[in-house]
Amino acid sequence: MDCLIANINENDQFLERFKESESLLNTFYQYDAMSPESFKQALNAPNNGREQELASVISNYMSDLELTEAQQTNIDKLKKGAKVVIGGQQAGLFGGPLYTFHKILSIVNLSRQLNEEYHKEVVPVFWIAGEDHDFDEVNHTYVFNTEKANLYKVKYHTMTPPESNVSRFDPDKEKMLEALDDFLVQIPETAHTNHLRQEVQYIIKNYTSWSDMFKALLHLVFKEYGVLLIDAQDPKLRQLEKPILKEMLKKHNAVDNAFRQGQTKTVEAGLVKMIQTDTNVHLFLHEDNMRQLLTYEDGHYCTSKSQTVYTLEELLEIAESTPERFSNNVVTRPIMEEWLFNTVSFVGGPSEIKYWAELKAAFDVLDVDMPIVLPRMKITYITKRIEKLLKRYDIDAEHVIADGIDKEKDKFIRAHSSEKFLDELDRLEAQQKETYERLAAEVKGNEDNKNLVEKNNQIHQSQYEYLRKRYFINIERENAISMKHFRELNETLHPMGGLQERVWNALQFMNEFGTDMFSPSTYPPLQYTLKQIIIKP
Repeated sequence: MDCLIANINENDQFLERFKESESLLNTFYQYDAMSPESFKQALNAPNNGREQELASVISNYMSDLELTEAQQTNIDKLKKGAKVVIGGQQAGLFGGPLYTFHKILSIVNLSRQLNEEYHKEVVPVFWIAGEDHDFDEVNHTYVFNTEKANLYKVKYHTMTPPESNVSRFDPDKEKMLEALDDFLVQIPETAHTNHLRQEVQYIIKNYTSWSDMFKALLHLVFKEYGVLLIDAQDPKLRQLEKPILKEMLKKHNAVDNAFRQGQTKTVEAGLVKMIQTDTNVHLFLHEDNMRQLLTYEDGHYCTSKSQTVYTLEELLEIAESTPERFSNNVVTRPIMEEWLFNTVSFVGGPSEIKYWAELKAAFDVLDVDMPIVLPRMKITYITKRIEKLLKRYDIDAEHVIADGIDKEKDKFIRAHSSEKFLDELDRLEAQQKETYERLAAEVKGNEDNKNLVEKNNQIHQSQYEYLRKRYFINIERENAISMKHFRELNETLHPMGGLQERVWNALQFMNEFGTDMFSPSTYPPLQYTLKQIIIKP
């Protein structure tokens, strides 16, 4: 595989400010992510003392997987106090968008670089957000249908979506297998298709919960890197979290105030408000088979759906006896994660990096250090077919990745149009406009006639626009194959108006290049970078 680094213009000014280590922006984080000194400080920070218990929890969580030597070694390193690079994601169908895989690759490569540069043990950890309950965000994925040159939505269909978190949801295996078939039927059969189908079918048949299927797929792909996996909703992990969970309950007002004040400061600094929440407790409680948000009012706590009322003492008792009933929201999840791990760096998506900026004061309230916050690497894959099409139409890949194909498509259509026809149409349209301007001047004293002329002019002008539009449509029809090529380029490199990794699913590439495509023996070694990476398999 060839690997290139590309300079893509960032539409997001936040990331540009982040790269430049803007002093105002850095006030919202504990560390300057661009400074080597920050990594020295984070790597030499004292450990929290929970590493042995945490290593045991992770070992237990991964016990239903066949661990590689690299994974077992990393569990041992974690137990002995190794720092971690961590990131996480919701459990998407068949792994979800490609950026989930790229987040893991970012974590793996950054931890390796820190090992090499600072001679410190650093372990890659991926946090599965199994406590989330918004099933509509994870129940589907997309596949590119090469025959039709369009994206197809593959969805797990159920009449009874989970009201609790996805870790508690056991999907219907037959429907999962149907979704897999629906995915694979959209793409060409290759030498790798049967093996890929068998691997995913095995996972569906041998794992029960939604997040465990996700875990097993990630393990299949990334086990050779030594990646450690943990589910936020794992019961044994919740047992370990009891002390900080109780602190979150006791100090929820202070946490909420700190978060609100921090958010106000980020907005005043010109950042977009990221976290939208009305709660003042920032915790969920599992009750009546539903994940329910807690709110505090008039000295009592209330669940959002059952409307059950609790005292602080009652919630503290639940936290002691059955902590797995609690789960975090967007405000407390990062704090919980960092309380558990001895983290050098958290790797997140663009939105995560922004909303962490709103949380520094909340971290301080609970006396938890915020790690170095870094964005994940951005990776786009250009296959030989796509490269061939780019050359055929003399199109720059970086431009399509950033802005799409519309300009090149319009240029092509213009080149295949009659300039004489278009010039004559423009002349007639301008002439018509001038004629109506003269008519309007003649009737300016009569409002009814003025409106009549204006309306008639609009009708004629719309006909010119219709003629021009239909003419171009006919040009497109005459060049249907090229139009399909442009569509293929756009849906591959700039799908849904954004990056490939935000839409495409990794199974599509694994079908074409093998289930070991992302393994260390096949995938090119990467150096962590904030620039766009282009990989040509």
